Amino acid sequence: MAGHNGIAHFSVSARDVKNYDISHENSVIVYRCPHCGSKTNAAVIAHTTGNNEFVGWSRCLGCGKGVVHNNGTMSPSTLAGEVVEGLPIEVEAAFLEARQTAGSGAFTSCELMCRKILMHIAADKGAQEGKTFVEYLDHLTTTGYITPPMRPWLDLIRTHGNLSTHRLEAASQERALNTLAFTTQLLRLVYEMEHRAQSHVTAP
Repeated sequence: MAGHNGIAHFSVSARDVKNYDISHENSVIVYRCPHCGSKTNAAVIAHTTGNNEFVGWSRCLGCGKGVVHNNGTMSPSTLAGEVVEGLPIEVEAAFLEARQTAGSGAFTSCELMCRKILMHIAADKGAQEGKTFVEYLDHLTTTGYITPPMRPWLDLIRTHGNLSTHRLEAASQERALNTLAFTTQLLRLVYEMEHRAQSHVTAP
Protein backbone atom coordinates (compact mmCIF):
# COMPACT_ATOMS: atom_id res chain seq x y z
CA MET A 1 0.00 0.00 0.00
CA ALA A 2 1.39 3.37 -1.05
CA GLY A 3 0.73 4.98 2.32
CA HIS A 4 3.25 2.64 3.96
CA ASN A 5 6.09 3.62 1.61
CA GLY A 6 8.92 6.00 2.45
CA ILE A 7 8.76 5.54 6.24
CA ALA A 8 11.88 5.42 8.45
CA HIS A 9 11.61 3.50 11.75
CA PHE A 10 13.88 4.37 14.69
CA SER A 11 14.66 2.02 17.55
CA VAL A 12 17.43 1.61 20.12
CA SER A 13 17.28 -1.65 22.07
CA ALA A 14 13.49 -1.38 22.16
CA ARG A 15 11.67 -4.34 23.67
CA ASP A 16 8.63 -6.07 22.20
CA VAL A 17 9.06 -4.50 18.78
CA LYS A 18 7.02 -6.35 16.16
CA ASN A 19 7.06 -6.06 12.41
CA TYR A 20 3.90 -6.83 10.43
CA ASP A 21 3.19 -7.16 6.74
CA ILE A 22 0.85 -4.53 5.31
CA SER A 23 -1.69 -7.30 4.67
CA HIS A 24 -2.25 -7.48 8.45
CA GLU A 25 -5.83 -6.67 9.51
CA ASN A 26 -4.66 -3.71 11.61
CA SER A 27 -2.59 -2.09 8.84
CA VAL A 28 -5.45 0.20 7.79
CA ILE A 29 -7.79 2.47 9.75
CA VAL A 30 -10.80 4.33 8.35
CA TYR A 31 -11.57 7.96 9.24
CA ARG A 32 -12.20 11.37 7.72
CA CYS A 33 -8.85 13.09 7.33
CA PRO A 34 -8.60 16.31 9.36
CA HIS A 35 -6.14 17.74 6.84
CA CYS A 36 -7.83 17.19 3.46
CA GLY A 37 -11.38 16.30 4.58
CA SER A 38 -11.60 13.09 2.55
CA LYS A 39 -12.73 9.75 3.93
CA THR A 40 -9.65 7.57 3.82
CA ASN A 41 -8.45 4.05 4.43
CA ALA A 42 -5.38 5.43 6.19
CA ALA A 43 -2.16 3.44 6.42
CA VAL A 44 -1.28 2.59 10.03
CA ILE A 45 2.43 3.37 10.35
CA ALA A 46 2.82 2.12 13.93
CA HIS A 47 0.79 1.39 17.03
CA THR A 48 1.38 0.20 20.56
CA THR A 49 1.08 -3.46 21.47
CA GLY A 50 0.79 -5.40 24.67
CA ASN A 51 -1.44 -3.07 26.69
CA ASN A 52 -5.10 -2.08 26.93
CA GLU A 53 -4.62 1.35 25.40
CA PHE A 54 -4.36 2.10 21.70
CA VAL A 55 -1.80 4.68 20.65
CA GLY A 56 -1.28 4.77 16.91
CA TRP A 57 0.20 6.79 14.08
CA SER A 58 -1.47 6.77 10.68
CA ARG A 59 -1.05 8.42 7.30
CA CYS A 60 -3.83 9.58 4.96
CA LEU A 61 -3.68 7.93 1.54
CA GLY A 62 -5.05 11.08 -0.07
CA CYS A 63 -2.85 13.90 1.20
CA GLY A 64 -0.10 11.88 2.90
CA LYS A 65 -0.36 13.79 6.19
CA GLY A 66 -0.28 12.12 9.58
CA VAL A 67 -2.66 11.66 12.49
CA VAL A 68 -2.06 10.48 16.06
CA HIS A 69 -4.65 8.29 17.81
CA ASN A 70 -4.94 8.08 21.60
CA ASN A 71 -7.67 5.74 22.83
CA GLY A 72 -10.27 6.98 20.38
CA THR A 73 -9.12 10.61 20.38
CA MET A 74 -7.63 11.78 17.11
CA SER A 75 -5.12 14.62 16.78
CA PRO A 76 -5.60 16.84 14.93
CA SER A 77 -9.35 16.44 15.22
CA THR A 78 -11.64 15.98 12.26
CA LEU A 79 -13.12 19.25 11.04
CA ALA A 80 -16.68 19.88 12.17
CA GLY A 81 -19.29 21.18 9.76
CA GLU A 82 -19.22 21.33 5.98
CA VAL A 83 -17.11 22.82 3.23
CA VAL A 84 -18.30 26.11 1.71
CA GLU A 85 -16.92 27.16 -1.67
CA GLY A 86 -16.10 30.61 -2.98
CA LEU A 87 -15.24 32.29 0.32
CA PRO A 88 -12.94 35.33 0.44
CA ILE A 89 -9.53 34.41 1.85
CA GLU A 90 -10.02 36.04 5.25
CA VAL A 91 -13.51 34.55 5.65
CA GLU A 92 -12.27 31.11 4.63
CA ALA A 93 -9.51 31.28 7.27
CA ALA A 94 -11.96 32.32 10.00
CA PHE A 95 -14.47 29.64 8.99
CA LEU A 96 -11.73 26.99 9.01
CA GLU A 97 -10.79 28.06 12.52
CA ALA A 98 -14.42 27.78 13.62
CA ARG A 99 -14.61 24.25 12.19
CA GLN A 100 -11.29 23.28 13.79
CA THR A 101 -12.25 24.53 17.24
CA ALA A 102 -15.61 22.75 17.11
CA GLY A 103 -13.91 19.55 15.97
CA SER A 104 -11.47 19.70 18.87
CA GLY A 105 -14.22 20.32 21.44
CA ALA A 106 -13.57 24.05 21.97
CA PHE A 107 -17.23 24.93 21.53
CA THR A 108 -17.20 28.40 23.10
CA SER A 109 -14.33 29.37 20.80
CA CYS A 110 -16.35 28.08 17.86
CA GLU A 111 -19.28 30.30 18.81
CA LEU A 112 -17.04 33.35 19.14
CA MET A 113 -15.47 32.72 15.72
CA CYS A 114 -18.93 32.36 14.17
CA ARG A 115 -19.95 35.61 15.81
CA LYS A 116 -16.95 37.37 14.22
CA ILE A 117 -17.81 35.86 10.84
CA LEU A 118 -21.42 37.05 11.04
CA MET A 119 -20.31 40.57 11.91
CA HIS A 120 -17.82 40.53 9.04
CA ILE A 121 -20.49 39.41 6.58
CA ALA A 122 -22.76 42.26 7.66
CA ALA A 123 -19.95 44.82 7.27
CA ASP A 124 -19.05 43.30 3.89
CA LYS A 125 -22.66 43.78 2.81
CA GLY A 126 -22.96 47.43 3.75
CA ALA A 127 -23.37 47.66 7.53
CA GLN A 128 -21.46 50.50 9.18
CA GLU A 129 -18.55 49.52 11.40
CA GLY A 130 -18.85 49.93 15.15
CA LYS A 131 -22.38 48.53 15.40
CA THR A 132 -23.49 46.03 18.03
CA PHE A 133 -23.75 42.35 17.21
CA VAL A 134 -27.56 42.57 17.19
CA GLU A 135 -27.46 45.55 14.83
CA TYR A 136 -25.25 43.61 12.44
CA LEU A 137 -27.70 40.70 12.45
CA ASP A 138 -30.60 43.10 11.91
CA HIS A 139 -28.77 44.51 8.89
CA LEU A 140 -28.48 41.01 7.38
CA THR A 141 -32.18 40.51 7.97
CA THR A 142 -33.34 43.81 6.44
CA THR A 143 -31.08 43.34 3.41
CA GLY A 144 -32.57 39.89 2.79
CA TYR A 145 -29.51 37.73 3.45
CA ILE A 146 -31.19 36.07 6.42
CA THR A 147 -34.23 34.30 4.99
CA PRO A 148 -37.53 33.70 6.85
CA PRO A 149 -36.74 30.00 7.62
CA MET A 150 -33.52 31.15 9.30
CA ARG A 151 -35.16 33.73 11.57
CA PRO A 152 -36.02 31.34 14.44
CA TRP A 153 -32.31 30.54 14.60
CA LEU A 154 -31.49 34.22 14.49
CA ASP A 155 -32.92 34.88 17.96
CA LEU A 156 -30.96 31.94 19.35
CA ILE A 157 -27.73 33.18 17.76
CA ARG A 158 -28.26 36.63 19.29
CA THR A 159 -28.66 35.11 22.74
CA HIS A 160 -25.80 32.66 22.33
CA GLY A 161 -23.46 35.38 21.14
CA ASN A 162 -24.06 37.47 24.23
CA LEU A 163 -23.63 34.49 26.54
CA SER A 164 -20.35 33.43 24.93
CA THR A 165 -18.93 36.95 25.10
CA HIS A 166 -19.89 38.07 28.61
CA ARG A 167 -19.89 34.84 30.65
CA LEU A 168 -17.42 32.07 31.33
CA GLU A 169 -20.12 29.43 31.02
CA ALA A 170 -19.01 26.99 28.31
CA ALA A 171 -21.13 26.53 25.22
CA SER A 172 -22.53 23.05 24.76
CA GLN A 173 -21.65 20.93 21.75
CA GLU A 174 -25.21 21.08 20.43
CA ARG A 175 -25.39 24.86 20.73
CA ALA A 176 -22.02 25.46 19.07
CA LEU A 177 -22.73 23.07 16.20
CA ASN A 178 -26.09 24.74 15.60
CA THR A 179 -24.36 28.13 15.51
CA LEU A 180 -21.82 26.69 13.08
CA ALA A 181 -24.63 25.28 10.91
CA PHE A 182 -26.39 28.66 10.82
CA THR A 183 -23.13 30.37 9.87
CA THR A 184 -22.53 27.76 7.17
CA GLN A 185 -25.91 28.35 5.56
CA LEU A 186 -25.43 32.12 5.62
CA LEU A 187 -22.00 31.78 4.01
CA ARG A 188 -23.57 29.67 1.27
CA LEU A 189 -26.25 32.25 0.60
CA VAL A 190 -23.87 35.21 0.62
CA TYR A 191 -20.79 33.81 -1.08
CA GLU A 192 -21.13 30.30 -2.46
CA MET A 193 -24.24 30.88 -4.56
CA GLU A 194 -22.68 33.90 -6.23
CA HIS A 195 -19.45 31.95 -6.75
CA ARG A 196 -21.30 29.06 -8.38
CA ALA A 197 -23.34 31.38 -10.59
CA GLN A 198 -20.25 33.21 -11.80
CA SER A 199 -18.50 29.94 -12.62
CA HIS A 200 -21.30 29.12 -15.08
CA VAL A 201 -21.51 32.52 -16.75
CA THR A 202 -20.13 32.37 -20.26
CA ALA A 203 -18.48 35.36 -21.84
CA PRO A 204 -20.45 36.88 -24.77
